[in-house]
Amino acid sequence: MPHEFDPCEAPIEGEVDKWGFTIKPSISDDELIFRCLNNAPCGCDKKQAMRLIKIYEDKINDFS
Repeated sequence: MPHEFDPCEAPIEGEVDKWGFTIKPSISDDELIFRCLNNAPCGCDKKQAMRLIKIYEDKINDFS
């Protein structure tokens, strides 16, 4: 059974920064806007937000 003070290993896959944290790959501007709309649509017109989510989702899927 692991103990809370047992040493753990950092991930060895991918690029890491000088502190040992994994660097996430960059995303496109469209993907960023899509994520923001999905995560925080509050305070926006719901129909407009849903329409824009659909537009950016289609745009992202076309490039994949």
